[in-house]
Amino acid sequence: MRGRCPSCTRAYDQTRGGARRRGYDHQWQRVRAAFLAAHPVCCVAGCGKPATDADHIQSVRDRPDLRLAPSNLRPMCHAHHSQRTSRDQVPRGRV
Repeated sequence: MRGRCPSCTRAYDQTRGGARRRGYDHQWQRVRAAFLAAHPVCCVAGCGKPATDADHIQSVRDRPDLRLAPSNLRPMCHAHHSQRTSRDQVPRGRV
């Protein structure tokens, strides 16, 4: 089994709040759509799939000032974005 156990995942999801609370509002939707239109292919070497997700290079949690900055985004297909976020989203205070 990869990633967190189901109990840890549920506990983490309950503490992090909804998408709007984390900064994914109408402004974000507009920036995301424009970014993906300009960068339609996944940035992972050798992938070549259509980009469906705009990944924050520096997380919104760590750098909220860069939330809407296109320079802090990279295009990814959903599979690669899911892999990245599962690696990076460990609750604070947990190892």
